[in-house]
Amino acid sequence: MELKKDIERAIRHITAKDYKNPKTETELQTILNDVINSFETQSFDFSSYSSMLLNQGEKLRSIKYYDNLYSVENILCQCVKQVLDRTFNIKYPNRNKTTKSLFSYMAAMIQMSHFTVVKFDFKDYYNSVSAPYVFEKYIKMHITRRVELDLVKNFCYATKYAHAGLCTSNAISEIIAQTFDNALKEKFASRGLLFYERYIDDCILLLNEHIEIDDIKDIINGILNDTFHSKTEADLNKCKTKFNFKKFQYLSSKSISVTPTQLDYLGYEFSLFCDARNKVRIQYGITENKRNKYKKRVNKFIALYKTPSSPDYNNLELLRHRIKAFVSREVYISKHFKSNIWKVKGFINNYGELRYLLDTPLLEPQTKEFLKNMITDCFDNNGIPQPYFLKTQGYNLFENLKNNKSLIFVDTIGYDYKSLKKLCQSIGISTVDADGKRRGYGTLVRDYLIKVKVGY
Repeated sequence: MELKKDIERAIRHITAKDYKNPKTETELQTILNDVINSFETQSFDFSSYSSMLLNQGEKLRSIKYYDNLYSVENILCQCVKQVLDRTFNIKYPNRNKTTKSLFSYMAAMIQMSHFTVVKFDFKDYYNSVSAPYVFEKYIKMHITRRVELDLVKNFCYATKYAHAGLCTSNAISEIIAQTFDNALKEKFASRGLLFYERYIDDCILLLNEHIEIDDIKDIINGILNDTFHSKTEADLNKCKTKFNFKKFQYLSSKSISVTPTQLDYLGYEFSLFCDARNKVRIQYGITENKRNKYKKRVNKFIALYKTPSSPDYNNLELLRHRIKAFVSREVYISKHFKSNIWKVKGFINNYGELRYLLDTPLLEPQTKEFLKNMITDCFDNNGIPQPYFLKTQGYNLFENLKNNKSLIFVDTIGYDYKSLKKLCQSIGISTVDADGKRRGYGTLVRDYLIKVKVGY
């Protein structure tokens, strides 16, 4: 069977994430046989997904998912993603790489006599992209193997949209979005294009010319229509894709004054203003929305500590570990089949570009206050005496960001097994399994990061 290797790989991918329910080799073989049989008899239904609304801050997000991780539909859905990733060699956006470049271009841009900055995003992007439309217009001519083509077509027509929640959503939406990106770069190439980047559905455009806001909107709407609403595809399910103009931000060198004008992108805030000599200046920070989000997270740690009904009630050591992890950068290795994947998480990693600005006037004042005092303020506002560990080093966002404070869970260069074992035992994580056997290094790292609320 041509797809057997993809099915085996999909099953391994799913079992690697389902670490709480390990499968025996016999169980895995049974699952493989069931999927192959169902595929050969075409006795599966990609439209049999379930729906759920998730809370994301102040928003509700609609997602689709298959109830059973090991259902034929879920495994073949992973196969579709593998086929698309391989066929199109999809490169997914890298947040840190994007922000590093953006900081450099922003600093250069404000030295120019004229410039324009535009930030825009797509509304409910994944759920708006028609999968049959993308298949017919962008996918089908690139897949040469008939069995793969039929599988992807079946999936696209059965699911109808690149629904958030399905593992294929980012692949299908990236294929069409990259066409949008290329068209936009081509359109603005002769109009002063300095920098353009899209992170999933958030886009930012820097130009070294002044262009009026209505002209910008006309151009990007034209590109949107050509990409997502082509009239030549009238017989297909249409994309519902449109811009979220409530979040549209426009900034021109002509509009800069002594009163700061803010622009945000990926959680960073850029505040532009004119100084006493009428020279454009910029300060960098963290948006108020993100600062509030992080305060809520620390407040939740404290609530778990002070609430009698909480399983973490009065557990000061666990609270200490959670605060320490929150104000640090976590580095660990995750297995992906036979490969090792380095992963980095945490606040320090998310806002690493501010590290070089901490002791300069380029750091936005409210962000500086947040970094220096947010942790202690949360304890004070909750009426909890500041614990002893806050008076020691390693629990302050400002100092940790300056020093790039990292917790390295790699046994050759960071915590060795003995130190990791001690770390886990101090917050109640067992270092042996149900049979009394020693648990592995990677397993302990995973359980530790989950318990301290970093995630894995």
